[in-house]
Amino acid sequence: MIILSCDHAGFDYMQKLMKYFDKHNIEYNYMGPKEFDAEDDYPDLIQPATEEVLKDEDNCGIFMCGSGAGANIVANRNKGIRAICASDTVEAFFARKDEDANVLTIGARFISFRKAIKIIQVFLTSEFEGGRHARRIAKY
Repeated sequence: MIILSCDHAGFDYMQKLMKYFDKHNIEYNYMGPKEFDAEDDYPDLIQPATEEVLKDEDNCGIFMCGSGAGANIVANRNKGIRAICASDTVEAFFARKDEDANVLTIGARFISFRKAIKIIQVFLTSEFEGGRHARRIAKY
């Protein structure tokens, strides 16, 4: 399952992303705010979504905030999460291939929605290579 969450800075992008997922019959669980609140705090929204990702190894997360960095920091504080704040498709591909990233964070203030969709598509369709990479991941 794809777990989605965001703060106020990512709220508009997330609404567009859910419409995109609905149009393409992509299942997701949205755990972000139900309405825009300029005073919300990203840790309060990202942490519960991160915990949901951890409930099943087949889950992954897509989280959005202004820079993507705050959501990334919150997610990566949890053992078992390998979050990447990707700004292009190459980063997303290698994060999945080499690090088996299970959370993608996006900075809504810095990346166009069109580019974000491309990054998300690569993240969702790329596979973990395993091998020496699995050995490395097992060390942390």
